[in-house]
Amino acid sequence: MRFIVADWGTTRFRGYLIEHETILDEVSSKEGVSALKSGQHRDVFMRQCGHWLEAEPDAPVLLVGMVGSREGWVMAPYATCPAGPEEIANAMIPVDLGNGRNAYIVPGLFCEPAPGTSDVMRGEETLVLGSGVEDGIVCSPGTHPKWIEIKGGQIERFATYMTGEMYAVLREHSMIGRPATEPEDPKGFNLGLAAADRNSGTSHVGLLHLLFGARAAVVSGRMDTGLLAPYLSGLLTGDEINGALSQFGKPASVTILAESPRADLYIHALGRHGIATQVRSPQEALIAGLARIVRHHSRAKA
Repeated sequence: MRFIVADWGTTRFRGYLIEHETILDEVSSKEGVSALKSGQHRDVFMRQCGHWLEAEPDAPVLLVGMVGSREGWVMAPYATCPAGPEEIANAMIPVDLGNGRNAYIVPGLFCEPAPGTSDVMRGEETLVLGSGVEDGIVCSPGTHPKWIEIKGGQIERFATYMTGEMYAVLREHSMIGRPATEPEDPKGFNLGLAAADRNSGTSHVGLLHLLFGARAAVVSGRMDTGLLAPYLSGLLTGDEINGALSQFGKPASVTILAESPRADLYIHALGRHGIATQVRSPQEALIAGLARIVRHHSRAKA
């Protein structure tokens, strides 16, 4: 079966013509949702993917990512965990492409990973469904890394961390990260992981204290400025992993949805905990997950 996908993020538009799980053709532009105003989304989609619509009149059309956010084409309400491909397919929201044809926005997911807490994702759910994991833990690194628990092929719950965004804030807008210099010394990453490892049990002093300690180490001459940026990355990544393990327990293995070098950092950090890792390409996982969703969608319409 052929289908058409728009992976529409905050800063990028990526379109794919897919047969089963093979990409036949693709397009890309910088027309992410943050660059568009209300009412512009259909024109962008038709300009990028209209030739596929004409050539494939029966192909289902799926839209995934921030296109379903408040800033997107149409606000798509989140589906609720636990959810698998069938539940997500049933919660998709149609948008009019004209000439009696609809595209369908994949809704994203909401969950309560712990009592009194809330969490959401848009886009990552499709990667998780294509990860090949039926029971286990998946990690999707990025600006806001997500740790996802899968049971019986369904996304049971997940937790999001501010690791990437916090690193950017510290490096660009904080007195803590500004002294960092090039070239970076990668040894700093291990130093940061070690500090995060020590920040537990009776040794727990808090991440905020450790962050200021990085500045103190630099201004006192105890840390070279080339170590600082990798140290902050290691400290934040280690704290993220500590938080995830406290929520989900220590698994035997974790599937990582990332490319190198980002995946390599998580492989190394998890290895310090004795946790094995498998890596899946995000693009391959996206296509595989969407293929599962579109199959359920097609059955429901048949």
